[in-house]
Amino acid sequence: MTTEMLLAAAFAAGFFGSGHCLGMCGAIVSLLERPGGRWLHRLTYNVGRLGFYTLLGGVAGAAGLVLTRVPGVGGGLFILRLLAAVIVIALALNLLFNLGSLRFLEQSGAVLWRYLARFTGKVLPATSWPRALAAGFIWGALPCGLVYSAVAMAATTASFTGGASVMFAFWAGTLPALLAAGSMAGRLTRIVRNPRMRQFFGVVLLLVGLSGLVLPLLHKLSAGHEHQHEAPSEQHSMH
Repeated sequence: MTTEMLLAAAFAAGFFGSGHCLGMCGAIVSLLERPGGRWLHRLTYNVGRLGFYTLLGGVAGAAGLVLTRVPGVGGGLFILRLLAAVIVIALALNLLFNLGSLRFLEQSGAVLWRYLARFTGKVLPATSWPRALAAGFIWGALPCGLVYSAVAMAATTASFTGGASVMFAFWAGTLPALLAAGSMAGRLTRIVRNPRMRQFFGVVLLLVGLSGLVLPLLHKLSAGHEHQHEAPSEQHSMH
């Protein structure tokens, strides 16, 4: 899959999953409500989330690059691209049928969350913007299936900058809901949970994922047939 497709899929996952994000992060966001500094604290909290997401995405992308260069792992980049397509298809099925097909990825972040959670007492209550920034960074590690599905997509870019870009797109998708307040948040939640919108983007993501899965396989098969046809002709010319 192309990076552009991954960025679009990550943004869609973040936007349509932002209702879930509100459920997981709503409590911490409510603790940022301070007279005179509400928007500053919300903004810095989300900047902290961005810092964690892009760092994690960059590390995942670099790990994907290492995989493509490990001796004995043939076609590592090809495998990563197929994996990216499978993840996008899983996201599409989640939007279409609310299957929760990515919940198993939450376990991937549980260990990291248990380590970072011990620092929450040092940043709450978030009475200043540095505390809100730190809180956003820590809460970015919550073991959420959507977050770690985006991390898995970031890994398939096989690039630090590509992985960070995918996580930036995911963060941008979640941002409107986590910045919204009051009635604005209610209207945005209704949009995010609108069945027709979810189905439309689910179908779009499904088509993107299927094309990302089928086209590389067809290309590889055609390249293999061409190689087989070329080999006998080379042997014949040698005689």
